[in-house]
Amino acid sequence: MPLIITATFVPPVTVLIKQTGKSSLQPDHNRPAGKGLAGLHRAYWLSLIVGIACIIFQVADFTDVLRFSREQINDGQWWRLITGNLVHLGYAHLALNLAGLAVISLLLAPAMRAWQWAVTGVISMLGVGLGLLFFDPQLNWYVGLSGVLYGLLLGGAIAEFRYQKSIAIILIVYTLGKIIWEQLYGAVESSEKITGGTVIVNAHLYGMVCGGLAALALVLLYRPKTPA
Repeated sequence: MPLIITATFVPPVTVLIKQTGKSSLQPDHNRPAGKGLAGLHRAYWLSLIVGIACIIFQVADFTDVLRFSREQINDGQWWRLITGNLVHLGYAHLALNLAGLAVISLLLAPAMRAWQWAVTGVISMLGVGLGLLFFDPQLNWYVGLSGVLYGLLLGGAIAEFRYQKSIAIILIVYTLGKIIWEQLYGAVESSEKITGGTVIVNAHLYGMVCGGLAALALVLLYRPKTPA
């Protein structure tokens, strides 16, 4: 029962551009600096590394080796709680997730420092894995990054609230609304047709909650007085 992400991460991009006339790509001296190679924010490079890792795992056919597997996790292979988020059912599934990651990066990367994004991502991964392990005992295995993407999306929106409130509010409402819809009515049928798998909507919920709380804690605890 694979975990998949739908293409509905894309519409908020056009909505944000039309309503605000700008995006997080525009320079803002109040944001965390975090410049890396080629002058890009280090969070972009972090997203690129995650994307390349997912592609390598798919090409190398590591899905069975790294996927979330309840039996093998119970046997001590705890790393599958993390790596299950980085492998996918197929290339269509992978492409949708990487598209979502790219959109989140383009919209929100400057909202936090790279290490804050990394912490938010890891906590989202653990949230998905542990949530499914303890609260969905009927689920034997899953794959996919989409639960983590919901955590990154909400977490990034919470951090972005300090800089562009209108963008942040739109993203927060969208993310919460999407999760509530899935909990009430299930996943979008077209998503399952595209990837050929079952959407595990609870994974989206666990990732969103954990990622959002992680980012909120980081924003409250780490408040640089001046730009880096």
